[in-house]
Amino acid sequence: MSSLNKKTSGDGVLTIPVGDGTVFQDACANAAADESARVVVIHLTGDREAVEPGAPALLAALGMPVVAGLSGRIEDRALELALAADIRVCEPETTFAMMVSERGKLPSDGGTQRLPRVVGPGLAADMLLIGRTISAEEAFAAGLVTEIAAPRKARQRADEIATAIAAHGRAASVFTKEAVLKGGDMPLEHALHLEADLAILLHTDPERAEGIDAFKERRQPGFRPTPPGKDPET
Repeated sequence: MSSLNKKTSGDGVLTIPVGDGTVFQDACANAAADESARVVVIHLTGDREAVEPGAPALLAALGMPVVAGLSGRIEDRALELALAADIRVCEPETTFAMMVSERGKLPSDGGTQRLPRVVGPGLAADMLLIGRTISAEEAFAAGLVTEIAAPRKARQRADEIATAIAAHGRAASVFTKEAVLKGGDMPLEHALHLEADLAILLHTDPERAEGIDAFKERRQPGFRPTPPGKDPET
């Protein structure tokens, strides 16, 4: 496994570094190819990292869940990168803004599309057209973040959430993400068919049997880092 990705304790959690564009691109490619990867984590501290063009698309293309720990001023492309994650947590003093339009620019990495899908068109238009900065509390109320961690604990909390997700079945997490993201852009009838198809496909995953056995035996499941649809090693 490449040193560009930080793997925590062999639990399937990968931390992708933000900053250098080539490093980020290579890390995303390595994460996508790593069959033991169950969840990806990024940490954003506002203006401390430069987010390169195209980075949000690379993150959004990953099939496994992505958790983002946020602190500082999350603005413009940093916010676009955060929006490409599936779960976002921040600190009490974190702020969010999309001010490119007031600078005579248009978001080009998903800001006009992902932001309204997450917070609704009204607040998104307010942020995009006026350049309004919102607080952590407003972000939480709007669903932009799912949790406000304790001061200086966003990184730790993101890692904890990622570890909890990684303890679940890999295929189940991947299929759940697919159902939520793809289903949201479909008519309900089609989305329900997608959900049913993925549920049936999950029956072929060896981790499903382990999950059922663990439930019956009242124990924690011993999931192994096996890709969906592939038999675990003996």
